[in-house]
Amino acid sequence: MSESQQGSPGHDQAPGYAERLFPAPIDHGIARPDRAVATVERGTDTVAYNDPAGRWYEGGGRIGEKAVESITVYPPTRGLVTQGDPFEPVKIGILVDMDLGQLLSDWIDSTILAVEDALNEGVYDRPVEIRTVDARGLPRENYLKVRRGYQQLVDDGCVVVLGPMISDNSLNLQDTANRTGVSCIGWTGSVKFAGDYCFTVANGDIPTESVMGANWCAQQGHTKVGFFWEKGSSGDHYSDFFRTAAQQVGVEIVKEVSLGPNPKNLQQQLETMRAQGAEAIVYMGYGYSTFHFAAAFKALDWDPPRFMGTAFMFYSNSNAWAEGLEGWHGVDQLGEDGANPNYEAMTRRFEARFGRVTRNVVVALGYDTARAAIHGIANAAIPTPEQVRLGLEKIKWMPCTNGGPGAYITFAPYDHRGYKGDFLTIRELRGGELHFRGYYRPQWPSNFLTSTK
Repeated sequence: MSESQQGSPGHDQAPGYAERLFPAPIDHGIARPDRAVATVERGTDTVAYNDPAGRWYEGGGRIGEKAVESITVYPPTRGLVTQGDPFEPVKIGILVDMDLGQLLSDWIDSTILAVEDALNEGVYDRPVEIRTVDARGLPRENYLKVRRGYQQLVDDGCVVVLGPMISDNSLNLQDTANRTGVSCIGWTGSVKFAGDYCFTVANGDIPTESVMGANWCAQQGHTKVGFFWEKGSSGDHYSDFFRTAAQQVGVEIVKEVSLGPNPKNLQQQLETMRAQGAEAIVYMGYGYSTFHFAAAFKALDWDPPRFMGTAFMFYSNSNAWAEGLEGWHGVDQLGEDGANPNYEAMTRRFEARFGRVTRNVVVALGYDTARAAIHGIANAAIPTPEQVRLGLEKIKWMPCTNGGPGAYITFAPYDHRGYKGDFLTIRELRGGELHFRGYYRPQWPSNFLTSTK
């Protein structure tokens, strides 16, 4: 008998059978005929939320809370009886890349609500699983953690990933997203984040934030300013665009300082700016310097007009952070109070669904981002990452909970920056209250020139 015959199964050797390589889909048995339902009541381990009588803009959760790793949302059955074979959920990933303080439950819960709303509307008709990884990276932790976290979501079968939030991590993941072919919907305001699989429902717009800051100074009559910008992936855009815009509107930078996340000699720099005649202070960066600014202003007994970019929205991260932002104007994304019907209705549904009140920009961002993801999935011919990317590009004039009543989300080939219209606003935190100070609607200087005729 030949060696090959000896190694082959014969009549005296039992054949091998192929077992399932992957587990079969299961049905949690919770689907209802009248509405979408999730496998959890809430998205984190939080039970006692932030003070419900506190400031309305503060995050609703608690520091140190943890996200539920896997949440499945079932669409309403509408009385339909299937053949009994369960459908495996389509998976959406959430990538947590930074310390969120009191905001994690607001992000996860608003994501659950967005998926439930979409399924209730009939946008999609099969279960959706939300999978979360906590992989915090730059600027405080190692770059590789975020890459591995993203890869974990890809390996788990997610067809789209929500996050990261920080610009450094978005640029760090740019090649990973394009290589894996799984779309990333980040919150970065960096215009450098680009590629076939790189989308944003942006928490700001870094070049525009600097332009807004220069124009705010000019409109307020502050012609001499001290300018701080933070080193990092977007530092050049913060600084270059502010310098150019300041020159165009007649604002003089009396002193410019580049900062690290934990700045040194900040009080001395501010003291020099005051001595040099600075009428206002502008800061563009991550926001980790906020507490240092607060201490320095207090030590100098100085309360100058001051403006910062979207780091201003850290007022929701913790109550202490909000106190550190006292006196600042900043770039926000919440529209004029009561003006956006999508935001107002969403927060009412949020309260009814989770039994708590929270009204901040992260709830709106989380909701809008998840809505983009589920509509991209629904637009796809089949639920694969490649088709979901094409589905995202089909989204046109999607309603926004962020921004003013005219804000909307639109994607297209080569246009993966979703927010359009009045999605950037200016607010001031003064006296512990968050005040709306207008939309950013630029005009030509010629509009204000006296006619020579």
